[in-house]
Amino acid sequence: MKYSIILYKYLTKDLFKFFLMTLLFLIIFIFFIDLIELFRRSSNKVGVSHLVKANIIDLVGMASLKIIGNIQKILPFAALIGSIACFNQWRKKNYYVISKSSGVSLWKILSPILVSFFLVGLFSILILNPFATLLNKKYENLQTSFFGKANLQQFSFDTKGFWIKQKSKENYLIINANKIDEKTKSLFNLNIFEYNKNKIFQKKLSAQKGVFTPQKLILYDVQSIDGKSKVLNIRQYSYLINFDSNRLNVATKRPDKIFLHDFPYYLIKMKSYGLNISKHLIHFFRLICQPFLIISMILLSASLMLRSSERKVEVGIVSLSLVLGFSLYFIGDIIFALGFSEKIPPLLAGFGPTLIGLFSGCYLISDIDEIKNIKKKG
Repeated sequence: MKYSIILYKYLTKDLFKFFLMTLLFLIIFIFFIDLIELFRRSSNKVGVSHLVKANIIDLVGMASLKIIGNIQKILPFAALIGSIACFNQWRKKNYYVISKSSGVSLWKILSPILVSFFLVGLFSILILNPFATLLNKKYENLQTSFFGKANLQQFSFDTKGFWIKQKSKENYLIINANKIDEKTKSLFNLNIFEYNKNKIFQKKLSAQKGVFTPQKLILYDVQSIDGKSKVLNIRQYSYLINFDSNRLNVATKRPDKIFLHDFPYYLIKMKSYGLNISKHLIHFFRLICQPFLIISMILLSASLMLRSSERKVEVGIVSLSLVLGFSLYFIGDIIFALGFSEKIPPLLAGFGPTLIGLFSGCYLISDIDEIKNIKKKG
């Protein structure tokens, strides 16, 4: 029993060594790709005077802000490539052959490894995710300062409703609505805050309903409160605005900008406001599947790399392991896209690819152990 524990610890540490080396290489590689892209974007800012000029330290800092988020994304790939390299070394040094001849099954060898990497996945979603979300928001703010932001005419959504900034003649409007109907181009339970060109508050308008017509917003059952708290009830009121009502849409928070613990509340709010939650729900499912995806990669690579006991490196098996692992990830992206477009249920789109990889890996590992047991009995 003591020797088994020592063996399991050694093999787990060996795999972790290859995993960390692969992870470090991928982090450095992606960091320089991000840095080169930021340099390219910075060099293209010719004749733009209203944006802050970014120097090399700013760009390196921006690229560094993406490291935690990139680690989260590449953990399954690092587990795949690292395990392939490690299992190849096991074959060369006969680690697996010696363990097998001592009566230790492949499942027993892999069990402590799988538990350890499952904990790595939990660490990713519970610890790394909040930091990645926080740093991603900081990155977006710096990106807006250095490179600007597209001025899209769309409503943004948060847990307090829908928001948009508009201009009416020389005044500025901040429009808030509790509900929106994109088909009829209507807003419900509106609050409009009006400011002059010097950004001094003028008045607040509350309306039961608002309808977009070409270049105009018409409000119904309006209550107006000016800066002196004077209240005025108006049946109908209109603003001349430069807004294309035919392109009315809603911009929700990007899923990668939402903290994991905030997802349930945000999804409930989106649903209560009548918004499509498929994209955010699938991202949430995909996030909590991260530990299972990591161990799926290890199971798939082990089922191929350790199927044979030959010491020589088989390029075909290594290539097949890589192709199989990457295919699982990219087929998952296709299934996610089908889920986003509501072709398949979000639950199936979110959990399906990971569960396919997990069950396939378990079946192939069990198949290897079964073959070995049959040969022993024979």
